[in-house]
Amino acid sequence: MTLEDVSLRLKVNGRARRISLRIDNKTGEAILSVPHVREITQAIDFARTRLDWVRTFSAKKPKVAMFAPEMDIPYRGGTLALKSSGNMAAARFLKTDEGLILTAGGQDDAYARRIGRYLSKQALEFAQTYTEDYAQGLGYSGVKVAIFDPKGRWGSCTPSRQAIRYSWRLIMAPESVFAYVCAHEVAHLKHPHHQPPFWAEVERIFGDYKAARQWLKTHGHSLFAYGVG
Repeated sequence: MTLEDVSLRLKVNGRARRISLRIDNKTGEAILSVPHVREITQAIDFARTRLDWVRTFSAKKPKVAMFAPEMDIPYRGGTLALKSSGNMAAARFLKTDEGLILTAGGQDDAYARRIGRYLSKQALEFAQTYTEDYAQGLGYSGVKVAIFDPKGRWGSCTPSRQAIRYSWRLIMAPESVFAYVCAHEVAHLKHPHHQPPFWAEVERIFGDYKAARQWLKTHGHSLFAYGVG
């Protein structure tokens, strides 16, 4: 649907507690959610009051660039240079006089996929380490950790299966931000909600999380500026 010059996707979600409007971090799409079809008119009226907010976020939406040689990308709070190995080799880190670089073989989509797979591997190792540490603090062991590429979330927890998934893109965020998301998802093992006891648990196992949470709100969209083919 379109309101004035702004495109919105209307979504009826029976699990939603209220009318909400959010921006999909990955696609930049504005999503208007309503708990019931009878609230659609009210939701549209609400959306009309937020059109300038949507326009502001749409203007900030980054253009997606495929991983390519000679590109600098964010990595664990710093910058990582991508280079071509000149062959069909898998991605790997190399130490040079200019610092750490990530090199891989292939061209275009093949190169981008190799870089993406390697970053996903690094993200998995980071997530496993921090998840295990935080989970032990809550008395859990054997938590299953996986990496995925969600559209609008940084992680998901299924307490009944003791399974947590994280966005591989978090490896491009500062380490403290990735660690916060690990603590956030681990806390859901004990508190499958976002009520005060949940946030108290996050603070107990992670510390002051406000800066990391704000970083995701302010800069998280920039992590979707990269594609893997």
